[in-house]
Amino acid sequence: AAGMLLAASAGAMESPRALQISPEQISRAADYSRRTGGQALIVMQSGRITHESYAQGGAPCRPTEIMSLTKNLAAVATFAAQADGLLDLDEPVAKTITEWSDHPVKRRITIRQLLSQTSGLASGFPVLYSRSVRDKNQRALDLPVIGEPGEQFTYGPANFEILAEVLRRKLAARGTDPRAFIDAKVLAPVGISASAWRRDRVGNAFLSAGAKMTARDVVKFGEFVRLRGRVWLVQVIPEREFLAAADGTSANAMYGLSFWLNRNADRAGVEPVSVENTLGDSRSPASWRASSLANAAPADLLAMIGSGGIRCYVVPSRKLVIVRFGTGRSFSDAEFLDRIFGAYR
Repeated sequence: AAGMLLAASAGAMESPRALQISPEQISRAADYSRRTGGQALIVMQSGRITHESYAQGGAPCRPTEIMSLTKNLAAVATFAAQADGLLDLDEPVAKTITEWSDHPVKRRITIRQLLSQTSGLASGFPVLYSRSVRDKNQRALDLPVIGEPGEQFTYGPANFEILAEVLRRKLAARGTDPRAFIDAKVLAPVGISASAWRRDRVGNAFLSAGAKMTARDVVKFGEFVRLRGRVWLVQVIPEREFLAAADGTSANAMYGLSFWLNRNADRAGVEPVSVENTLGDSRSPASWRASSLANAAPADLLAMIGSGGIRCYVVPSRKLVIVRFGTGRSFSDAEFLDRIFGAYR
């Protein structure tokens, strides 16, 4: 978090003109986005939209499934739950999921490890997304242990569907549920709503993927993240929660609390990696330390990454939020971001 603060401070000392993303840079990125299946692109800088374009069926009012950006909504809601005293990120999940209390490994998993995807549990692919699943929360709780908590990064739906059950049980005492809590604590404060949300057959909302939102709504959420939980002069969620989200783990330096990080970009010998193409692979902590999203982009860039090229980039030092919707697997974060920040020709 200290490194992110230093990057933001350095950016603050630059002139507004130096920080501004030029029309030429945006045009290069928009052209690349369209050529790789892009449907929507919005650029917001200093709280003002400087570019908005649509293609291939995209439209301002068209809700789109935002895939794994749903995880980021869930994570920010968990920050709000901690601020409300509903939970502590470092408490054992077994405090709420009491049936884990006697399990030698599961009883040591914390909520923070769910958010950083370092719980040591199996990923949950494809079990939790099977059409035959009736109660995906219960299936997630029953997943096997494949490692020690905190020691390895395993990306998948499991951790966030377990989080869904933790929140469901804690919120039941307040007469509400995770979906309503996200609406009240994350979406309503910035004036947005998810038009639809995937649920299992018993009504549990998926927190790993499944929310539908417009690109305009996602850019508002990205701005909320950029301002670290502030709306105008009101600190809706404590800033410290967002600072912690920008710290990687010993298992994966590129992944914080649901956010992908570009913090390695300034290190020598680092190579950009296609996150979507690595998921499901077993990568070592050393390989994550030697990787970035884009070496040309600022090191304080946070990325919310959804399958098929769904993206929201947040760059505090440049007062910048970029939302890109698209389809297909040909989209490259490094190439897109190089057109905005690099010396691309």
